[in-house]
Amino acid sequence: FFSAMVAMDYSDLIAPCALVVLGVVGYVVYTTLRGPTQSDVRGVNNAAAGAEMEEDMSKPSLKILFGSQTGSAETFAKTLVQEGKTIGFRSEAVDLLDYEPEDLQDESCVVFVVATYGEGEPTDSARDFYEWFNEQNKETCDLSNVNYSIFGLGDTQYKHFNQCSKDTERLMKLCGGNQLYVTGQGDADKDLEEDFENWKQDLWPALTKFYDIKYEGGDNFDFERTTRLEYDPNSSTPFDPYPYKKRLEIGQKNPVWATVTCNRELLGDSTERSTRHIELSLDGFDLYYEAGDHLGVYAPNDDTLVDQYISRLSGVSDTPFAQVAVKGSQVNMLPAKCNLRQALKWYVDLTYPAKKSVLKAFSQYAQDEQEKEAFMDVLRNNDAAKAEFHKLSAKLRNTFGWLRKFGSVQVPADVFMEHMPHLQPRFYSIASDHKAQPNHIHICVAVEDGGLCTPYLQRMEVGSKVLVFTRTSNFHPPRAPTTPMIMIGPGTGIAPLVGILHRRLALKEKGEELGPCHFFFGCRRREEDFLYEDLLRQCEADGVITALHLAFSRETDRKVYVQHKLAEVGEQVWEMLQNGGRVYVCGDARRMARDVEDTLKQIIQTHGGEEMQTMKAVEDYLLKLEKRDRYLKDVWSSAVA
Repeated sequence: FFSAMVAMDYSDLIAPCALVVLGVVGYVVYTTLRGPTQSDVRGVNNAAAGAEMEEDMSKPSLKILFGSQTGSAETFAKTLVQEGKTIGFRSEAVDLLDYEPEDLQDESCVVFVVATYGEGEPTDSARDFYEWFNEQNKETCDLSNVNYSIFGLGDTQYKHFNQCSKDTERLMKLCGGNQLYVTGQGDADKDLEEDFENWKQDLWPALTKFYDIKYEGGDNFDFERTTRLEYDPNSSTPFDPYPYKKRLEIGQKNPVWATVTCNRELLGDSTERSTRHIELSLDGFDLYYEAGDHLGVYAPNDDTLVDQYISRLSGVSDTPFAQVAVKGSQVNMLPAKCNLRQALKWYVDLTYPAKKSVLKAFSQYAQDEQEKEAFMDVLRNNDAAKAEFHKLSAKLRNTFGWLRKFGSVQVPADVFMEHMPHLQPRFYSIASDHKAQPNHIHICVAVEDGGLCTPYLQRMEVGSKVLVFTRTSNFHPPRAPTTPMIMIGPGTGIAPLVGILHRRLALKEKGEELGPCHFFFGCRRREEDFLYEDLLRQCEADGVITALHLAFSRETDRKVYVQHKLAEVGEQVWEMLQNGGRVYVCGDARRMARDVEDTLKQIIQTHGGEEMQTMKAVEDYLLKLEKRDRYLKDVWSSAVA
């Protein structure tokens, strides 16, 4: 072979060599003109990320652990990450759902941003973490090397305001943690974001002083990118917003498609209001639940709203993508690969009230400098700016309103995806029982004008599919059917009590003996909104309900509510409590639940004898009932937490 090469005439090599040279020159010219390809950029980004990661290791680590129910805690956590990076921390936000609790003792500095849900409970995503944390002490989990601070999100309309943040502080101290800054308590009944902004004003001076980092303060409009969109033009997988994984338990991250089998109006006069009874079939899925549990529903954004947002974005593409971290794991942060329209429809909360931290990031993409300055001025942290922001927020409502007002803003699609809050499921008390209605779930839904999920459910026709999962609660019927029960549920608060009634009906049909049951229901007018009247009358006739107490507030000169009916039979209520009875309260947390509790206190003090003559004794008695699951509440407030 070598001899043949030597014998070859040099003239035979001229043409091939010329072609190679021309090819190389052509390729150089082509790559110069066409710019970098996606793979080129990926290579550069990976190299840069490696350099940045090496540089970051010299900065103090700051872990933001959040537990969010509606998205506010997640948004605040992202804000702290962005500001922390700008100041000089190696900051990262982690959902408590995805956090390994055992890693806590290896952290250097942690900021908890945790919402309290319901009656002092952690959010769904934080439940497992707090179950673990409540079992720890300094011997099992030594946190003496961990510095921390806490911001809680709660609502003063609830009895156990910000209980989760208080529990976090107690547990961190118990395990020897070092608190660097005071615990903040945000109140959704007033202004969560302003509470957060005020709290973090002094957070950064405290942290930077401890870690000896220079900090100049002031309004921060600088943001470092933490996620990017990895486009995949070759993706051929049909889009499913939450692909079902058979090997995993059905839950918030693994919902299933249920079929609507009934969707009917419950109100007698539905011209102005609407309350729907909806039945869903779960055939094909092994989903167990009990009366009193909650149904989580994923509702998509309206197509018109999606179009409106897309019109305000730049870099829009129909190509499927995964959302991945700029540094670290390249796992898709979204449940499935999708294009922008699908992402905005299923994964981004477009109706959520605009947050300052999000708008600060978006303001940087105003094309008009004057408008950019005007936008930024509204977002600053002085009194005049705060007043103007509140005024505009009431008028503009969501992020689209702000983008429309400041019309030169064109937010890149990937920036929009990074900063907007995730679309959260909505929860409804289940109005059925697995033992009475196997493979079916019923809910009772009051339709809210301008809402996301309730109008969506209202439109669902028989045969439509809805994406759902269940969440357990402690609002369950007693194990012993003979236990006396006092059930109080005006309006749609009747929903979980309907499920308990179905359980009692099923037990009675099997010949089980039932304990006494006093049922209190209230609404405006008998002919207008007496929900589930036929069921209540049937239960009363069959002895499933011992006494039915009805309050129609608009039918008399003096408004009568369920607490008034409760007071009328105070002696019987006390006797039932003395015999091991349980109290169930469901509905509005702002007034009804408080008024009912005040009435219960009066009943206990009036009929409880000498032992219950002081209010402290009465409150201790109620607290004991709560701890023994004999005073159960499923109450809610309309404020966003």
